Formats: sequence, C-alpha cells, structure tokens
Amino acid sequence: MLSARHLLSGCLSYAIVARNVVVTGFSSSPLSPLTLPSGADRTCSNRFTGSSAAARYSASMKMMAAAASYPGIAGKNLVSVQDCINAYNHDPSGIVFVDGSWYHRGARDGRSEFEAGPRIKGARYVDMDDICAKGPIRNPKNLPHMMPDKELFAAAMDAFEISNDDHVIVYGKEGAVFTARTWFLFQQCGHDQSKLHLMQGSMEEWIERGGPVEEKPTTVINADELDLAKPTKYQARDPPNIIDMRGILDVVQEEESIHTSEIILDARGSTFAKAHMPGAINIPYRSLVTDEDLLKFRPRAELQQVFRDAGVDPVTDRKVILTCGSGVSVCLLWMSLEECGRNNTEGTLVYDGSWSEYGAYEPAPKVSSSED
Repeated sequence: MLSARHLLSGCLSYAIVARNVVVTGFSSSPLSPLTLPSGADRTCSNRFTGSSAAARYSASMKMMAAAASYPGIAGKNLVSVQDCINAYNHDPSGIVFVDGSWYHRGARDGRSEFEAGPRIKGARYVDMDDICAKGPIRNPKNLPHMMPDKELFAAAMDAFEISNDDHVIVYGKEGAVFTARTWFLFQQCGHDQSKLHLMQGSMEEWIERGGPVEEKPTTVINADELDLAKPTKYQARDPPNIIDMRGILDVVQEEESIHTSEIILDARGSTFAKAHMPGAINIPYRSLVTDEDLLKFRPRAELQQVFRDAGVDPVTDRKVILTCGSGVSVCLLWMSLEECGRNNTEGTLVYDGSWSEYGAYEPAPKVSSSED
C-alpha cells in the first residue's frame, strides 16, 4: 500500500509531465474512441481520451485524496472484511455499502433477502436484473441484465443517495459468487475506481467480526419508478468497454480465416465444451476464486498461474475479449486480469450479450471442444 507521501511524490512527477497538457473531464457527450484492432472499434461506445500523462496525473491526484480519507481501502479493488469494518468505524459518512448478491441457480433471490434483512448498516441493493437495459429500443432481444445507459444508472444513484465522491464497497452473502458484476457496473458507468472496492468475504464474516447490521425490513426502489428526464447530481457515463454482437462476429469470422490480434476468453464452466466461439479459450470463473470462500479471489500469483496454464499472458498487448453465459461471470475474469496488472480500460472488452445472445443466433459460428 502506497503511503500518502509516495502518492504525493508521484502526483508531483505527473504534474511536471502534464504541465502543458489540457485535461478534459467527463461529459454527457461521447468521448473519442480507443484505438482497437480489426473491427472491434466499431462496436464500442464512449472511450477515455487525452494524454496518458494527464490521465496518470489525474488518477494519482484522486488516489492521493482517497488515501488521505480511508488509507486502508483507498486505491484497492479488493479489500478485506476487516479493512471494510475499520473504514466504516473511521468515518461511515463517506462510505456506501452495496449488496451485489445474485444467484444464477436455485431459489435464492438476493433482492428479497436484502429487503427482509439483515444487511450491512445503511447498505443499498443494486439489482442487476432491474438496473439494466430494457424495452424494444435499448434491448430488442430482451437479453438478461444488459448494462444500463448512463441516464438510468445516474438516476438510480440519485435515488440510492450515492454520490460520485462516495467510497462504494460491494459485498455479498455466502453463496453469492458474482458480486464482481456489480463492481464492474459501477466501474463502467464511471465511478472513480480509486473509491470503488469489492469486499473479499461475506456479510456473514462481517457479522462475525462485529460489523454493524440492520434487520428492519426495507423496500428497494424499482427502475420503472425513476424519472429519467430529471437532471441528476450523479455524473455517469455509458459503459465504454462493451462489445456487441456485430463486433464479436467480426472477430470470430477473422479468427476462422486468419490469425487475429484478439484473444477471446470464456468464463463458463462445463457448458463451454459443448459449444463455444471458434478460437475461444476457457478459463472457468470457479478457477479464479478460492475453494474455501467463493467471494474471495485467489492471490495474484495463483491468478497468474491460472492464466499461464491456459496459455494466456494477462498483460499481453493483444486485445482481450471476455465472454460467458450471460455477461455476469465474465466480470470475475475482468477483475482477475486487473489483479494481474492488466490495464483493462485500454485493452479489454466485455461481450455483454455473451452466450445468451451468441448461442441463440443460428448463423453464428460455433464449435465444440472435440472440434478444436
């Protein structure tokens, strides 16, 4: 963990580099696209832009400010339960806990469990099946939990009383493997990543360690109740690292004919062997978390070994495209690549529709493991 002194030193260095650089902030208008290879650039919406030196300077300034407030969690993607408790005890006013519990099998429902309680004191629940693209214009294929646009996300944040300045800590209950999807939602919609964290461990561990909870029943607001025409305090962006069906088909068709510059990683489990995209590499999401606690990622060295065993360099200069069953478990791959040192914002895309869309499209090329 860098000290405030080291962060200040880094900021001053970047200030010298970026002295004659004009730094632009986020706005509601689209940003310039990243440079992406072989067709993928046509599929992504808003992108970061500007000098890399200016971007590093801005990020360092944000991290220094965050570190001064919450030194135990600032700048960390993954934070321990104890670090979260310490941060809460230090000053709960600048922290918002967000329950990201979601279950893809069985009868458990994260939203209803949150509403019934218990929950971490003051927590909100972000329902990925509600705060998502809906309707014939935004989601004509009616695909599950597609990423929302900035208007919906910003309106939801205002309703939840979450500001851009808050430290957001995403957590889950035992058995909820996919809290990384909620972290990814915040990251893609523009929350300052130095103030965005994923708790490693469950709410049950939080309770065991003496973390405060509340048990009174509550009701989570529905997306349909939000006024999307109303100006928002929260400043969001449209998700920049998303690739759509057209883009993935371009990549797959090139993969079938020539060696492409993209790598496709598929986070599914046993269903991958039955059918997948030509050239895709399988890294099951369960291989990225510990056997003892599915809410804890493996240590960095073990994650690096998982990628090496699959023949993948996590910090490769090649573009990496991530896919899974329905755009949820893929977020564990995203986080694991980040923990291995990859700059995902510049080099990685997520296929939001994933196999839910691709598998249902009959003309899309598909192979089984026996055909690879």
